[in-house]
Amino acid sequence: MRYDDFEELRITISDKIAEWQIIRPEKLNAMRHKTFWEIMELGRRLNTDPEVRAVVATHEGRGFSAGADLTAEDPGAESSSNPRPGKNDSMGVSGVGMAMPLIDKPTIAAIDGVCAGAGMSLALSFDIRIVGPNANFLTIFTRRALGPDCGLTYHLPRLVGQGKALELMYTSRDVRAEEAVRIGLANTLVDDPRAYALEMARELADGPPLSLMWEKREVMHTWEASLQEQIEFEWSAQKQIEQSSDVREGKRAFIEKRKANFTGR
Repeated sequence: MRYDDFEELRITISDKIAEWQIIRPEKLNAMRHKTFWEIMELGRRLNTDPEVRAVVATHEGRGFSAGADLTAEDPGAESSSNPRPGKNDSMGVSGVGMAMPLIDKPTIAAIDGVCAGAGMSLALSFDIRIVGPNANFLTIFTRRALGPDCGLTYHLPRLVGQGKALELMYTSRDVRAEEAVRIGLANTLVDDPRAYALEMARELADGPPLSLMWEKREVMHTWEASLQEQIEFEWSAQKQIEQSSDVREGKRAFIEKRKANFTGR
């Protein structure tokens, strides 16, 4: 899979892990038009790349992403990774909020800086968030007299509850690393979130891809399902997984007391 045609992103593939970052540190990695579209295109490629089993987003400088770059007016040249929204496009650049959730693989954000506005929306769309001591979340939309976008109103209340979500949106106050972990915005606070996230990704990349894929799908499905519908969905998935060679490999590895070699088939 090709990744060298992106201009706003840096992508490295190693040991079945895709590490990517926005490369605009001088702007706190704020996203202009082209950045949004490149992230959406990156999500599509990572989802279909058989060489990638886990995805980690990292950053350079003081910002994971400060949100939309309100100073950028030039959208850049139109290309496959920087399209123009069609007249029937219902999301525009806000579709970036679906880029990571639609990847059928574990996604982890390593954050040790500012996550604001659309940058916070993007961070919350990852499966797991590992934060460092300098992490700082703020919704910021109210400060700009704007409405939330990029999926913030989907992910935020699911992580922290409706009341806390509305408080954070109404006030646009800063949420530092320790509070972020306490209220559920982040999973873990560590000194080096990038190293921690990559180590976690290595463990996941060695795991059974089908199990991880269906775990992610099933958790996302539960928000729209009754208990019975969810159990039926789990049962259907289990029947598919049971037919995989990975299940047989897992049993053999256990009996032979060795590390399993999962292939996703």
